[in-house]
Amino acid sequence: MSSLLPSLLMIGCGHMGKAMLKGWIKKGLNHSFIVNRHDFDLVTPHQLAHTIQDVPKTFQPEAVVLAVKPDQAAELIPHLKPWCKNIPVISVLGGKTLAWLQQQFGDHQSIIRVMPNTPSELGLGMTSMIANSQTQSDQKQIAERLFNAIGKIAWLDTEQEIDIATAIAGCGPAYIFLLAELLQKIGQEKGLSEDLARLLARQTVIGSAALLNHSREEAETLRKNVATPNGITEQSVNVLIQPDAWPHILSKALQAAADRSRALSS
Repeated sequence: MSSLLPSLLMIGCGHMGKAMLKGWIKKGLNHSFIVNRHDFDLVTPHQLAHTIQDVPKTFQPEAVVLAVKPDQAAELIPHLKPWCKNIPVISVLGGKTLAWLQQQFGDHQSIIRVMPNTPSELGLGMTSMIANSQTQSDQKQIAERLFNAIGKIAWLDTEQEIDIATAIAGCGPAYIFLLAELLQKIGQEKGLSEDLARLLARQTVIGSAALLNHSREEAETLRKNVATPNGITEQSVNVLIQPDAWPHILSKALQAAADRSRALSS
């Protein structure tokens, strides 16, 4: 097997698409074409096409990655069908179900629905995946090679799981960035300089995530290790873990994300 990642025909390249593409390029993506209306810098030999018609007819990708805005997909898919024979279509479309995609592409098309996240750019992503019954094991392996190269993957048992998986991992980086944002903002409000508040907030988030990654302990144990009984941390954590505080707010946020994911699929 080649050390290069599979060659792709990638349709659309917004924030999530660019995060995936940058990660793949770092790991050695085979010759691919990216269809995007706007110019942006790409490392050769990857090539940018402004429309699907600009892609050479002789190009033979190993997979098609569909990463446009969901409301643009129905118009584009008819133009993609000639490229999709005997290769998997990997959909990053939020809310678009396997059934909807099957209806658009046809009964025999291999389709893999994925939900990655933006840390994929650094090879630290988390991607949830579900495939239709037409997808063969070798086609699943193509998706695994791509997304294992930019982080970790989890095959879901049912498509219903993708809504809450999206709420946790797909949306999760925004929650972490919001935490860093608020720590910095409140630090400044309490009298710290902007530079100092930013440094304290960012490095705390970075270091804590690294510790969580390298430790065999559960997150709860690591949290309790910081919170010495009757100490400073315990006093603040006790505020956050009140039922009407973080547990309620985070549950409500995850439910809102999952509900939105389901609404987009209806």
